[in-house]
Amino acid sequence: MNNLLIIESPNKIHTISKFLDDKEFKIIATIGHIRDLPTNSLGFDEKTLTPKWIVPSKKTNKISKDKIINEIKAAAKNAKKIFLATDPDREGEAISWHVYNVLPSSDQLKCSRITFNEITKVAIQHAISNPRELDIKWVESQFARRILDRLVGYKISKILRNMVHGKSAGRVQSIALKLIYDRENEINLFKPTKWWTVDPIIDKNNKLFLREIDQKIKDKINAIQFSNEKEGSGVNFNDFNSAELLKKQLSNEWKIYSIDDPKYYTVKPKDPYKTSTLQQDGVNKLGWSVSKVMSVAQKLYEGVKIDNEYAALISYPRTDSVRISETFANNVEKFIIKTYGNDYFFKFVYLNKKNEKNVQNAHEAVRIIDPFITPESIKSKIKPEEFALYQLIWSRTIAAFMTPAKYETTIVRVINNGNKFYTYSRVLKFLGYKKVYSDKDEIHQVPIFSKDSIGSKIKIQSILIKEHSTLPPPRFSQATLIKELDGLGIGRPSTYKSMVNMPLQRGYAELTDKNYHILPLGIEVVNFLKMYFSFLLDTNFTNEVETDLDNIADGKLSWKNLVKEMQPIIEKCINDAKKNFKLKSMNVGRDCPLCKSPLIYRYSHKNGTQFIGCSSFPKCKYVEFPNNKNETLSYVCPNCGNKLILRKSKFNRYFVGCSNYPKCKFIMNTTSKQIKQICECLENNQPLPDFEIVNSLNRKENAKKDKQKG
Repeated sequence: MNNLLIIESPNKIHTISKFLDDKEFKIIATIGHIRDLPTNSLGFDEKTLTPKWIVPSKKTNKISKDKIINEIKAAAKNAKKIFLATDPDREGEAISWHVYNVLPSSDQLKCSRITFNEITKVAIQHAISNPRELDIKWVESQFARRILDRLVGYKISKILRNMVHGKSAGRVQSIALKLIYDRENEINLFKPTKWWTVDPIIDKNNKLFLREIDQKIKDKINAIQFSNEKEGSGVNFNDFNSAELLKKQLSNEWKIYSIDDPKYYTVKPKDPYKTSTLQQDGVNKLGWSVSKVMSVAQKLYEGVKIDNEYAALISYPRTDSVRISETFANNVEKFIIKTYGNDYFFKFVYLNKKNEKNVQNAHEAVRIIDPFITPESIKSKIKPEEFALYQLIWSRTIAAFMTPAKYETTIVRVINNGNKFYTYSRVLKFLGYKKVYSDKDEIHQVPIFSKDSIGSKIKIQSILIKEHSTLPPPRFSQATLIKELDGLGIGRPSTYKSMVNMPLQRGYAELTDKNYHILPLGIEVVNFLKMYFSFLLDTNFTNEVETDLDNIADGKLSWKNLVKEMQPIIEKCINDAKKNFKLKSMNVGRDCPLCKSPLIYRYSHKNGTQFIGCSSFPKCKYVEFPNNKNETLSYVCPNCGNKLILRKSKFNRYFVGCSNYPKCKFIMNTTSKQIKQICECLENNQPLPDFEIVNSLNRKENAKKDKQKG
């Protein structure tokens, strides 16, 4: 063994080892960071800002970091060259720096840094042939990020827990929570506006749009004329009576008075994926969570097993870039021309825009590695979720280099008693990139009228007066929250997943029908931060910090200077909070019906919802949840004789369990329909339904035993 290759993920080893001689190279994975800041303290000297790096303690069922370090040291001693090949981003640079620093000085001389954006033979051999030194500026940028996050996460989170029972506050996660909070307020304050339209129906798919009201009745009607690119043009009525008056003026004679010449327009394909847009499409098109999107993407990057061999299918999935290398673009050109013909190829150079902030230009877009590996060719050889995401990335990558789609639009103009209407057709004339990538795009098609139809009459099935109402802004989904954060320039490809998950994990919000709903604890936390730590919720401040981190990476700013600027700001805010904040009384003002101790307000550790509990907990486990006056039921536990209680699981679902938990672990076997009946009875103070009290755990155990018996 002459060379040592250090990578992050052990899952890459199978794929990389195909391209390297195992007699020449030994590959060791760090499995993430080998050193980190301690979790039980601030983790750095507040005066000198020197980080206190430690080797993390061994986690259950995980390989000890000490063991990994010892393995690296032992292998380094015998190696002629050491290639630090951790991920091609600032965090990867920092991990390589830590590996370098645990080695003795004699072995440090053997080290060089290499990066590759994809796990292919060409990319790896090119990286090994072009090593470089560690980029200490990138490492320092990562230091600044970690220490700033620790300043906020450790100091502000501590005071947050003490004062409003929140779990944590983060430099970027707080912005995500604030966006959810603001959207909830917008929805609550929203006042709908109503309007009416008169819609003559041609058939089930087509209708006429009112363009102009006859001058004879125009003064009698309260209406608004509008015209814009998004909505077209037309007339909206401010009240039903005005719409009704117009309808009464219409006769049965509808005449085509003009047909415009067809107009053509093109729609260009979208840019190749970057992390944020991949996550958005993964949520919207595949119905996945952001965590699942990134988990499957990581597998496609590291390599999946195809025909008993591991092969990497996509490039590095954590990137804020849409840049495409010239070499790959040439391969795509060959594929498109060979598969679809010259008419479908469109030469375009995908580069990052100069005015885009905070883009790490060293990265490429999230793209496929080989255009000739089509999704269908490997569908039966990989897992369904791997196929689904690969198909999404493959089609988006190929489409980016295809001809724009071409549409034909024709407007048909109709008149009735001086009132002018129109309808239109929009027909896809040339597929272009849509041959491989589909958007949600409605094609409005009406009967085709030739120029000879001018002056002819058409038949209308009915005339409807429709009431419309403006809708409140929609709640954020994971996809739209990422889109909003990305648009504001907040966060990084590696942080989007944690940013959208943190409000859920901390119990500040919940997902209902895939949309965020802020919880009482989340409202408390945002209000507290607004009052004393408003800079954390300022999108401009957060964006400026990202720019400063980029400047550190570019050598334009000292990382310690950035941290020193932040320290007094945070300390002042903490002192103000300690001086001025008054703890709210947690007392409900009544006694527990079971033990007569005072009832107090509590927050769930699992989902953040506020509930009422007994102050004598854990001796007394009486609880009342939101929207239910008394969750203690009249049902009796068949195992121990205590009352049964309606509880919520960590997945935010109701179930009926014993009030004597954890001594008694009885869980009543109920259906969702039965749970709904129980909740309705409690809400309306009605007697509970007479259900059979059966232990669902026993049923599961018995079913398992029956299955084993055959």
